[in-house]
Amino acid sequence: MEKRKIFEQVVKICRDVFDDDSLVLTEESTASDVDRWDSLTHLSLVNELEQTFKVAFTLDEMSGRTLGDLVEALIRHLEEKQA
Repeated sequence: MEKRKIFEQVVKICRDVFDDDSLVLTEESTASDVDRWDSLTHLSLVNELEQTFKVAFTLDEMSGRTLGDLVEALIRHLEEKQA
């Protein structure tokens, strides 16, 4: 699956988790860019991504600084699953 499609799916999941259908995100987006993105919703986001994509993030991956960091970690896990 290509990065753009994965990112689009991640944004959709973010909109669900943050309960904001109008949310506009980029790879550079951080928790400080989203009103409802606190530590609890971050864990909810990570959980939804893990369940949706059937992966398990490490603690280091979960603490990425940007949404793009999280997407890159997700892509690495998906590539490992395909190998």
